[in-house]
Amino acid sequence: MPDAGTIGLIALGLVVGAVSAVTPFLPVEAYVIGLAVAQSPTVAVAGAVAAAIGQTVGKVVLFTAARGAATSRWSQKLRDRGAKEAAEIAAAEEAGEPPPGGPVKRALRPVGRWLKRVNALGIRLLSGRWGPGVVLLSGSVGIPPLLAIAFYAGTSKMSLRTFVVACLAGRTIRFVVLALVPDLF
Repeated sequence: MPDAGTIGLIALGLVVGAVSAVTPFLPVEAYVIGLAVAQSPTVAVAGAVAAAIGQTVGKVVLFTAARGAATSRWSQKLRDRGAKEAAEIAAAEEAGEPPPGGPVKRALRPVGRWLKRVNALGIRLLSGRWGPGVVLLSGSVGIPPLLAIAFYAGTSKMSLRTFVVACLAGRTIRFVVLALVPDLF
């Protein structure tokens, strides 16, 4: 039976993992490496698994927040406003007139169109068969950043269960490797 200090370190891994999942300025990797350097491999791996569970819980919060925001009335108002602006622009272009808005707004329109295409591509990718693999890759390697992937996955067709399994697997792989080979990063 582990002593209270060991249990505390493992529980702290859970908390650090959860907090760092929603705040990018608190890297859980530093905690896992610290455990690996200061504790036995068994304690370090247990803390790494706890951190992975905490991270997954935090990412689920982001996932569900994005899912809720995607179906909110506020989001629907934004979509309606965007559709109205797009219709006004199309009507102006069809009439041979300059599109509405000032010079800054007109200059930023190509950026907005590009962002819309990138967002649609990310959501489509996570909605398809590659979605769980992207989450697993992001969770284990960190590219693309899991913080962004959690939001994209929440707005995609990916199920919560699929997200949890892929995220937990990826984070567990990452943190256990860190706990066993802290010099890797």
